[in-house]
Amino acid sequence: MSSIVNQTTAILLGTNKNKIVTIATHLIFWICIFQWFLFQARWVSGDQHPEAAYLIGLHKYIIILSCFYSISYVLGRKISDLKIGIYILLILVFTLFLYGTTVYLLYNYINQDKTLPGYYRFFVKNISQFGMWTFVKENEILYFHFEQLGLALFPPLTIKIFRVAFQSKIEKLKLEKNNLELELNFLRSQINPHFLFNTLNSVYSLIEDKDEVAASIVFSLSNMMRYALYDSNTSEVEVNKELNFIKSYIDIQNIRHSKRLSIEMDFTNMYDFKIPPLLLINFVENAFKHGVDKIAKDSWIRIKASIDNGNGFCFQISNLKPANGSPKSIGGIGFSNTKRRLNILYPQRHLLEVKEDELTYNLLLKIW
Repeated sequence: MSSIVNQTTAILLGTNKNKIVTIATHLIFWICIFQWFLFQARWVSGDQHPEAAYLIGLHKYIIILSCFYSISYVLGRKISDLKIGIYILLILVFTLFLYGTTVYLLYNYINQDKTLPGYYRFFVKNISQFGMWTFVKENEILYFHFEQLGLALFPPLTIKIFRVAFQSKIEKLKLEKNNLELELNFLRSQINPHFLFNTLNSVYSLIEDKDEVAASIVFSLSNMMRYALYDSNTSEVEVNKELNFIKSYIDIQNIRHSKRLSIEMDFTNMYDFKIPPLLLINFVENAFKHGVDKIAKDSWIRIKASIDNGNGFCFQISNLKPANGSPKSIGGIGFSNTKRRLNILYPQRHLLEVKEDELTYNLLLKIW
C-alpha cells in the first residue's frame, strides 16, 4: 500500500523516473480529457449527431494537446525566465489564432448537415459574420474562443506548472545540500594542507641559498597553497589573484619542461572583475596534460585573459596538439565539473567553446 502511495505521489509531483509509468499516466490523463471534450461537443451538436460531436471534440483535443506539449517543451529548456515567458506568450497567441480560424472552417463544414439543431446554426452564423477573421473583428467572439481555450488548458497547465515549481525547489535543495557537503569536506581537509603549507615554508628557508631551482619550485608551490587555503575560501576572488595562481602553476611546469616548452601569457586590463576561485586552473592543466606532456620535442602554450568592450571577462588558451591527438583526449572529470559549475553560477551568462584543428587545441571562455 505504501509503495502505491509513494508512486502516486511521485507521479503528481513529477519525480517519477519510470518512463512506462509516465507514458501510461499521460495516456490515461489525455483519454479522460478527450472524453470531456466529446461530452462538451454534444452540447453544441446535439445527441443525434455523433459524427459532428466527434469532429468538434477531436478538433479541440488536437489544438489543446499541441499547445500543452509546446509549452511543456519551453518550460523544460534551460533558458532565461524572460525568454520562457515570451515563448509561452507567442505559443498562446498562435494557438488562439489557429483555434479561431479552424473553428470557422470546421463548424461551417459541419453546418452543411441541415438536420443540426437551430442553436448550432445560430452559433455558426455569429462566428461567420465577417468570414474567417470574424473572431478578430468581433470582441465577443474573440473572448468566447479565448474562454474556451482557457478552460481547456487550465487543468493540464496547472498540474504542469505546479510540478515544474516543485522540481525547481528540489533542484535548489539538492544544490544547497551539495554546497554544504563541499564546505564540510573542505573544512575536514584543511588540517593537512595547513601542515603542508607550513612545511613548505620551512623547506624553502633551508634550500633558498643552496638550490635556486628547487627553491623556486617550492616558492611557487607555497604561493599556490596560500591561494588555495586562504584566498579561495570565498564565492568570488579578483581575477588578478586567480591569474597569479595560474602563473605559479606555470612557473613549476616551465622549470619541468624548460628545454622544450614555449609559454606566452598576456594578462591585461583586469581591473576589478571577479570570478569564482579555482575556475580556470583546470583549463591550464588540460593544456599540459593533453598537449605538452604528450609531445616529445618543442611544444607551446598561449594564454590570454582580458576584459572585452562589454565588460565581460575573456580567457583564451591554445596549445600544440599531439600527433595522435583526438577529441576524446580533451577534458575529463575536472573539465566536466568546471562546465557544470559554470552552468550553475552563470546560466545564460557565459560561453565555453573548445575547438581544434590539425595542429592545435583552442579554448575560449567568456563570462558576462
